[in-house]
Amino acid sequence: MLPLLLSLAIALSPSVEISQDQAAKSSPMMDVNPDSKELRKELLLLMRAGIKVEAPNHGLFQDEEGGSLFSGSYDWHSCVIAHWCLLSAARASADEELESWLMGRLNIESLRREVGLIERRDLKRSATFPYDEAWFLMMLVELMERPNAPDELSHWRTLIEERLLSWLEERPFPSSSKRGFIGSYGSWLNTYLLMVWSRPEREETLLRLQALHTEKIRPRSEELGMLKTGSEYDFLWLPAINALLERSLEKLPSPYDPGAPQALPEKVIVATVHPLGVAISRTWPDAFDAGLGDESARGRYHQHLSHFIAREDLWAGDFDACSHWLPQYLWIGLWLSDGRP
Repeated sequence: MLPLLLSLAIALSPSVEISQDQAAKSSPMMDVNPDSKELRKELLLLMRAGIKVEAPNHGLFQDEEGGSLFSGSYDWHSCVIAHWCLLSAARASADEELESWLMGRLNIESLRREVGLIERRDLKRSATFPYDEAWFLMMLVELMERPNAPDELSHWRTLIEERLLSWLEERPFPSSSKRGFIGSYGSWLNTYLLMVWSRPEREETLLRLQALHTEKIRPRSEELGMLKTGSEYDFLWLPAINALLERSLEKLPSPYDPGAPQALPEKVIVATVHPLGVAISRTWPDAFDAGLGDESARGRYHQHLSHFIAREDLWAGDFDACSHWLPQYLWIGLWLSDGRP
């Protein structure tokens, strides 16, 4: 990984907290290990079923003749993330049936057409770039893990890398908003993190990422760690994304405290669901540390996870609001806690 030296030790605070007693009362599963085969099976089933749900769909290319390969899961990026989650799960668990189903969908002809749609995309009119294409890059790299992966995958990887790098270089950090940093689709920091997670191989990509870190991230890292609140539209907890980036680059955990499990809403609708992404992503640094063998971090991660999954309606309930994307976010945490296999 990049030869970056990060010297800041950041202690993080939550934006919304409840007491430990309140968390225990609202979460009957608090004393149960939530990282179970049953939970993993349920998440995989939800994502697989969601991919098949093509209406309603708010994807990028629904008006294109012939449609899009990623026309399920309510929107294009959620469908792409679901494919990445399922691909990584199939490979790590040697699930031949799931692998076969995915490969039947992700054939080279369909992918070639999808890349063509991406190349013709008008980014000036896109509200979900670069988040969506950063996850598409993650999916391409996961596909490259397969034996006899087509050479075209490497070419497409370079294409998407260039699009994302150009955006990172052209945009200021933090991106423009009332509070400066953005924890949603236009997040500069999250785009950078996903590029790091994609394990770039080209020397040019590595050098450009290193330059971006030196010029844009390092001067603002302490400020990111001190954030206490985010926008109502955010679905990513930026101090957690910052902590994940430090860990991904250095592989040395800096202090991170997610606080007590967050208070959960009585119910959510599409317009108010994004804070649940914040609640889940807040746990990811502890999940990362658990993957490195830190059992204290694993305990905190399981506490937050138990608190959240006890409310099944918030992640396996209404499809439009939550179950088309929150199973993916829960799976990312499990992937991290497994050591990113």
